[in-house]
Amino acid sequence: MLPKQKSIGINTGLLLKSSGNYFVNTDFIIYSKKGNYSIYSFEYNRQIISYKAIDVPVENYSLEVGYSFNLIADLTKSFLINSTFSATGGYENINKSETLFYDGAVLLNESSWVYGGSVKLSVETYLSDRIILTGFYKAIIVWNTSLEKIRPGVGLGIRFNL
Repeated sequence: MLPKQKSIGINTGLLLKSSGNYFVNTDFIIYSKKGNYSIYSFEYNRQIISYKAIDVPVENYSLEVGYSFNLIADLTKSFLINSTFSATGGYENINKSETLFYDGAVLLNESSWVYGGSVKLSVETYLSDRIILTGFYKAIIVWNTSLEKIRPGVGLGIRFNL
């Protein structure tokens, strides 16, 4: 966690609104002082909304830029609890942009560009000098969507210091 040290991470988890919904993201981190860091991330998440006998896929592709503040750490900084605040934006694709269903029903929700912010609380522990295991809870708040605006999730990740 030296200032200006960089790391890359891979995270995955579940969106909490319903079962079977997941997200995967990759992030690039630049450390600053006292266990704080800047984060740049790309995320893909997929949700399923049931309609009669079919599943309607909702896919989000988003970029996230934020800053993480160290809240609690042990003396060696091998165990940390951080809080991250981020701005996010991307594209939400609902049912692959198809609006007509097999039974003649019309989907009123539209695919669109979305934007918003997120808050994340993470627990990070160093497995070695270069490998960090993270667990986190996050909530994304999205505007310009025709679906739910608050999307909570939990996940696990691994990060590699470069």
